[in-house]
Amino acid sequence: MSQPNPKVLVTCASCTIGMLYAQRFARRGYDVALLAAGTDRSTVLARMLRAETGVEVEVLLGDLSKNRCLDKVEARIGAEGFEVVVNNIALSPGRSLTDERSKDLDRLLGTNVRAYARISAAALRSMASRRQGAIINVTSAVGLAPEMSSGVDGASRAFVMALTRTMQDEVSASGGYVQLVIAAATRTDVWPFPDPEPETVPGMMAANDLVDAALVGFDHREAVTMPSLKHSHFWRRYENARTALLAHSINGEPARRYLLP
Repeated sequence: MSQPNPKVLVTCASCTIGMLYAQRFARRGYDVALLAAGTDRSTVLARMLRAETGVEVEVLLGDLSKNRCLDKVEARIGAEGFEVVVNNIALSPGRSLTDERSKDLDRLLGTNVRAYARISAAALRSMASRRQGAIINVTSAVGLAPEMSSGVDGASRAFVMALTRTMQDEVSASGGYVQLVIAAATRTDVWPFPDPEPETVPGMMAANDLVDAALVGFDHREAVTMPSLKHSHFWRRYENARTALLAHSINGEPARRYLLP
């Protein structure tokens, strides 16, 4: 009897990056579950992947800003035991904090932060219980400089970076793998800046190049993959500066510049 195919869950599977991840894993022989908010793109993609690769492809519809949808996704992750979960959640950025309406703010945070955390936690629990598996968390380089985006968009991307680093620390002894993929300027459906238009930005990467490069990092089991960063020593210097800053901030008294004259 032949072994069943491994399974992958791809969130936001009707957006460019999600669709590409689904295609690449299907070509690797994975059965694919597509989690999407709408049927048009995901249904067409499922039909194409079945025809091209012969794997099983399932479309799961739901609004990740809703608790009912998240409950179902968490239960499915717990029961299914996906070998890989690609967490690629991101709503388009909203307006500035002074202009954003409360309900729109709640929906963006509910999706980009709460849904990301709950799906990540469910995948981590499943992976830890089986002592195997992988999670890919995709986010934007805007999280390194949140002030470059509008409203809470940049802050939500920074949250994903921090969450993923915590996940990597928690899973280090369990045999699983968590990858953080940081996408810089990439041609996708979600562009975080009202100005300029993406076509005018130098150094814009094609989404297929991003995903293919990220999967090379996945195969090498990189903790952090930033496909557009040509010199990896910049990331090491960033990490060293970050940890040094924290170490130098732990003191029993205020810095001299803050002492009263």
